[in-house]
Amino acid sequence: MTKRGKVLRDTTSGLGLLIMEGQQYRFSHEDVWKSETPPKPGLVVDVELDARGNVRAIIVVPNSQLAKEQAEAAKALGRLNERNLASSPLARIGMPSLMAAGLLAAAWFFLTAASIQVPFPGKLEFTFWQILGLLNAASVPELLDRTSGPSAGVYGFVAGVALLGPFIRHFWKDKLALLGGLLPLAFMVIVGLAVRSNILSALGGGNSEAFADASKQAHANAMKSVSLGLGAYLSILASVYFAFISAKAFRVAQASEGERPESTQRKTA
Repeated sequence: MTKRGKVLRDTTSGLGLLIMEGQQYRFSHEDVWKSETPPKPGLVVDVELDARGNVRAIIVVPNSQLAKEQAEAAKALGRLNERNLASSPLARIGMPSLMAAGLLAAAWFFLTAASIQVPFPGKLEFTFWQILGLLNAASVPELLDRTSGPSAGVYGFVAGVALLGPFIRHFWKDKLALLGGLLPLAFMVIVGLAVRSNILSALGGGNSEAFADASKQAHANAMKSVSLGLGAYLSILASVYFAFISAKAFRVAQASEGERPESTQRKTA
């Protein structure tokens, strides 16, 4: 039986000493040392034991062999890490989706989604999150609050759900979960329609033809004063990406389900 050990003490002043699997063994140079290289502390050796566990032969392990074993151990560890990483939730989600989600969140919370041209102070800029707060404002004082701004309320909750939508399919295996990637784009469309509806309601309308024409002109002028910002464009880009990936995965799932009954029928026939 051969085991790996290490020399602790040479044989210049008596018996040598080596350690192997936590146990120390004494040896003599003349009886059991089988290598041309003299024993010295730190040498890695292969130790051959007899049936009683006594040292029968000691052979120095070449540095080339040690380097080869270390390289193989490093490769094995690397393969193990790759398998662990591949099975982790982050690997299943994928870096492109994580980057798109980060871009979407940054665009919603920090970048200007829309700006309104006004006589004073000249331009008002709003992030997408601030727009949700404006839609959720229940009163004029809350709308004009300059300290913290209006709360996004239920719109904020739905926005959080929409942000998580593209990742539902990684934790819920139902086919409908594949459509979660449509939520960010659908939510942005709904918010856009709600903003447009609020603008129309604020401008009002009337029964007379002259008043209706004036209302339409005021609406046109109001819409011209509103311009989309970088946050809106980046949000649309990330949302379209998620919608495309989601629709593609859903179509693949449908196609695979359609093939299963056909293969079952062939086997039955």
